[in-house]
Amino acid sequence: MRPLAPHLQAAAIMSVLVAIAASLPLGAEPARQAAMYLNVKYGFSLAVPNDIFVQSSIRNADAGGLWESRDGRARLLAVAAENSSGDSLQTYRRFLLNDLYKGAVLDYAPMRDNWFVLSGRLNDMMFYERIVFACDGRYIYGWQLTYPAAERNIYDRIVESVHRSYRAGRGEDGRCGRS
Repeated sequence: MRPLAPHLQAAAIMSVLVAIAASLPLGAEPARQAAMYLNVKYGFSLAVPNDIFVQSSIRNADAGGLWESRDGRARLLAVAAENSSGDSLQTYRRFLLNDLYKGAVLDYAPMRDNWFVLSGRLNDMMFYERIVFACDGRYIYGWQLTYPAAERNIYDRIVESVHRSYRAGRGEDGRCGRS
């Protein structure tokens, strides 16, 4: 058996840790069953609570994954792409706020050097989106969870769980294009 590339080794280790963590009880809440999703092309990973979500089709599966809740009311999307337009982190954030989340009430919106989160409410839906610019901004990684505001007590814990498990990649070769 060939050894895994360094960027995949970390994802494999994370997968084992997430599986162990998912089996531990969290207070009165039953343990969540989680399946680790690893995107081979872009090297990112996250744990998907498979007791809640089932995988759905996505137009370009190389770029990420899409899961819908079993009742069809919530959606988890994880994607990556080359930043071919050369957008800055600030420009991309502004685009999301002015286009996708126009009129939303934000609960949480930190921004750092290479990542930001937008979380809040738009009409009767809650959203949490985390965006990471990797490799000096040449790649954009992100995941988004949308769910009914009425079910916030359930999905806020799922947001926290996915957030803890998420690992952005380092470009298509795992080294940001550097030999």
